[in-house]
Amino acid sequence: MWSKHRIGFFVAPDVVHAYDLRLRTALGVYPTLEAAFTLGLRSRARLEVVLSDAHCRYLVLTRPEGIRNRTELMAAVRSRFRATFGDTDRWQLQLGSSPGGDRDFVAGAESALVTEIEARATAGRVRVASIRPQWVAWARHFQPGTRRGNHWIVSADRTWASVGYVSDGLCLQARALRLDSGTSLEDLLARERALVSNADPAAEVWLGGLGLDAMATPFGGGRLTVAGPGALWDVPEGAAA
Repeated sequence: MWSKHRIGFFVAPDVVHAYDLRLRTALGVYPTLEAAFTLGLRSRARLEVVLSDAHCRYLVLTRPEGIRNRTELMAAVRSRFRATFGDTDRWQLQLGSSPGGDRDFVAGAESALVTEIEARATAGRVRVASIRPQWVAWARHFQPGTRRGNHWIVSADRTWASVGYVSDGLCLQARALRLDSGTSLEDLLARERALVSNADPAAEVWLGGLGLDAMATPFGGGRLTVAGPGALWDVPEGAAA
């Protein structure tokens, strides 16, 4: 039985990584959510969840003219998300509007997975403090270094990655991608640069997670910062699962 009250879950497609957030150490790797909850989550624990990019989708859109309130904005967001990814009922949407700007960042998480996490937490008398998409979690983690200037923020989880371009703290482009075998960070960024108008060739790059070899090819962008998966939980690299 886990004896501590602050627990972190990283939910990947085939495993769940669990962390003790007070002791800053990995607790184990479980094959399913059911196993992760059954094998030790203490009643009344505080649970923080990060979802792999395999379970998330991202979209940055220019706000339509004439939007008068949040209800109209959400209707426009759902319409655009549906046009891009299909049925919006599959996704729970989170909207981050740019203060004073005309761009809106939208993150979608798989509704069925979120519902399962919440139901298992309720049954086990566990309090869910947060459920965050992986790229959003890494963007927040790297935020102190990305408030000014141009940056690529990349999150990776072996078979999936998400890439976002941030300029002066505002996200201008973001999307989740399935990784092909052998894909390097440089391969990924070479494709994404073509999608961003006037992308800064010297933009700094921030890479979090696992699954991309940053050194597979000579890196041609700006300064590179790499963080292992435990950094999201403030867990030292040697103690991460």
